[in-house]
Amino acid sequence: MKDQDIDPRESGAHNPYRNLLHKLTGTSIQKPRQKSPVNIWRKTQRKEIDSEAKKIIEKDKTPPSKHAAVRDKVAREMYDLLSQEEKAQWIEQAKEEHEAAIAKWKEDTEGDPSTAPEDRQRWVPIFASLQRI
Repeated sequence: MKDQDIDPRESGAHNPYRNLLHKLTGTSIQKPRQKSPVNIWRKTQRKEIDSEAKKIIEKDKTPPSKHAAVRDKVAREMYDLLSQEEKAQWIEQAKEEHEAAIAKWKEDTEGDPSTAPEDRQRWVPIFASLQRI
């Protein structure tokens, strides 16, 4: 099977061929990492962070290559201003999301392949590319 025939969107942990390959070779698929509470919080505050970052970017005439760093710095500073109770809530939410991601990862890596018709149809392009080999 040629690497260029594989759709990169279909090569994730949910791909049964990838799981089979890792089981046969004895290697493991990387576990999902826990996101930081700051990164989960910043998704809910995108507009406020962007408006504050734009002010700093315009004031300091920051080059475009540094815009992401400025947004990250602003987000972390804004997160640091939250009360301890609010931070504790975001820490708990990060743990819950991580536990859900681990459960999904375990299901994908250790469970049986899905027998739902929708999931079987998703693999048709891979089978079509195998026929060309």
